[in-house]
Amino acid sequence: MRILFLCTAHNSLSQKLFLALSENHSVTVEYALSDEAMIEAAALAKPQLIVCPFLTARVPSDVYENYVTLIVHPGPPGDAGPSALDWLLVGDDGTEPDADRLLRRDLLSAVGRSHWGVTVLQAIGELDAGQVWAFDQFPVDINEAGLTKSKLYRGPVTRAAVSATLAAVARIESAAKVDPSELSGAPRSPPDSPAPDRRFSAEGGGGIRPGLRASESFAELSVTSAEPFRGGDTHVRPLLKAGERDFDPTRHDAATVSRRIRSADSQPGCLSAVFGPKLYLYGGTIEDSVTASPSHGFAPGCITDIRDEAVCIGTCDDRGVWITHVRRLKTKADSSLWPKVPAVSGLVELGVLPPVSPPHLPMVLGRSLPEDWSRSVPGTFQEIWVDMVVGGSGRLAYVYFDFYNGAMSTAQCRRLVRCLGDVLATTEQRPLDAVILMGGDSYFSNGIHLNVIEAASDPSLESWYNINAINDVVDMVLDKFAARGVPTVAALRGNCAAGGVALAAACDLVLAGEQVVLNPAYRALGLFGSEFHSLSYPGRCGDAAAASALRAMTPLNADGARRLGLVDHVLPGFGSALDAALRSHVESVFASDRPHVEATAAVGRWKRRLDLSAPALARARAEELAQMSMDFWSARSERYHGRRRDFVRKMKPTATPLRFASHRRAEGMLDEEERDSFDSIQWFAEKSARSATEDVPPQTATGMAALSLAETNHVASRHLFGCYYPC
Repeated sequence: MRILFLCTAHNSLSQKLFLALSENHSVTVEYALSDEAMIEAAALAKPQLIVCPFLTARVPSDVYENYVTLIVHPGPPGDAGPSALDWLLVGDDGTEPDADRLLRRDLLSAVGRSHWGVTVLQAIGELDAGQVWAFDQFPVDINEAGLTKSKLYRGPVTRAAVSATLAAVARIESAAKVDPSELSGAPRSPPDSPAPDRRFSAEGGGGIRPGLRASESFAELSVTSAEPFRGGDTHVRPLLKAGERDFDPTRHDAATVSRRIRSADSQPGCLSAVFGPKLYLYGGTIEDSVTASPSHGFAPGCITDIRDEAVCIGTCDDRGVWITHVRRLKTKADSSLWPKVPAVSGLVELGVLPPVSPPHLPMVLGRSLPEDWSRSVPGTFQEIWVDMVVGGSGRLAYVYFDFYNGAMSTAQCRRLVRCLGDVLATTEQRPLDAVILMGGDSYFSNGIHLNVIEAASDPSLESWYNINAINDVVDMVLDKFAARGVPTVAALRGNCAAGGVALAAACDLVLAGEQVVLNPAYRALGLFGSEFHSLSYPGRCGDAAAASALRAMTPLNADGARRLGLVDHVLPGFGSALDAALRSHVESVFASDRPHVEATAAVGRWKRRLDLSAPALARARAEELAQMSMDFWSARSERYHGRRRDFVRKMKPTATPLRFASHRRAEGMLDEEERDSFDSIQWFAEKSARSATEDVPPQTATGMAALSLAETNHVASRHLFGCYYPC
């Protein structure tokens, strides 16, 4: 079928669904920037079906009355409202129908629901009230450590959305091929009624009309288990505002505070004045050791610990909760949102903490992490740890770096380099069979930290520090471990983008979970890219395929990345099952008495035809950084600084990139990033000069569709960079 996506942004869920549907259907994407844009997109695309995988605006009646339009709602049948996951994680178990009373009397559950779901329903005038074409459900534990709203969304919600949407599409195809009256619950048409339009490849609007009837069982039984929803009663809930999650650490225990923070991550954040000024707070990891008590001299609500740019506040149950990031409130005087920054730097800037380095702050209690980088027990905030496994014929070092949203700041990269250096140093006493980069379970890595860069007093200089720091991480992989004869493995358990893909590609072996999405390109952010990708991408994919991947700026699923050469093996499962599969595969290659001969031979095969000597690595790094310096400081830097600023500060795009909106791409039309002029310093200098003397034509969705290639050379492209991590 021809399918049109209407999206607020092309995010992780919509990308995954796009890749899944594109295997058997033709899919095009339109940002839902206005009613007019959505109506026009439908007229241009002539879809047989419209799917809205991530949409915060209403679908115009002109669309849903003329096209079957499916809304992917992150809640089970009967649930409605814009904050479905927020209510779930904050502790709404469905027993109280009145949302105001639920909050006013603090009747939120400490246990919550056992299950949650995703519903694919048809758009009508009332929000989330159309007939259900499919739903799926999954178990949930709202007290699971680290389960934020964004992690829930990228994991079980996305998986349920894909399974339910695929089922809904198949059911609509089936329903369109039979008389609707033959479906359960639908009245039979009179004999003299006109025959329903069942065309699939007809000219015009596509032929599948909104009058199709869904079986009542579609709303009663989930797709994968064929069971009714197991999570309790569902309700229509209003928007859960940021301030309604506020907490009082003198009467709320650590678990409650954690749930309220995690329910707002990564948007909008938990609005709280616990530090004095009102701030949006992020994080929510519970500190299990005793932190806040009179014997320690700290009252609940005080900062009791500081570690790696995060702060811990004590709670009334003598525990604590770690705040990793903060964001200042946007006032009427602010033109845009503030960046989301590490808690320590944000609090220092506001004067909450003194302007000295964290190790010297007087309030630090100092429950330090293990010196050998092992996982700390009891539970605490820890971004980097190593699981050293000894067995079979040797040792394996599994290195975890679970950074918020996969972004790697200068400081985080430097800590990771120290960790890898300490792991490497152990080879002086005992051989190491392999080091396995595990990243985080939601994101492997997304490269440099755009929010920290945007918040810096000199973003260009911070960009330079950051790209050099992440290059040092990759240098450990390509040079330092290789010099000691230690193979490296990248285990992609979560999505990755830009520099994160290059970090993985530098390893001898890349393993990926089957549900991982990769975005290897840098260009949509206006960067040439570094991390030695000029060696690893061509070495793995060949020159032509590497150039294509960097220019395409479109997501890849794990199988697509394997076919391209960026991934060596795709493994089934997710969560603990995927972790077990990854370890089993690694051990079969490296640590078994009888290693997998074929897999062992493939380790590092891509490197055998390249010069990866120290001089060659230094030359590649210098050439990449020469390009990056132009991205940071020359006239060409306009492309990076503008896109970074718009992304971090969540500026609304003015058009859908043509690489997504194939229905708008006429012959010869290209996105600005797809043209060779996008790399030209002279072109940007001339463009800047023109902008000072000419009126730039408005880039509306309608106007963009009508522009010729020559005309688009004069349009400043302002596209939301949807193939990266959420702010």
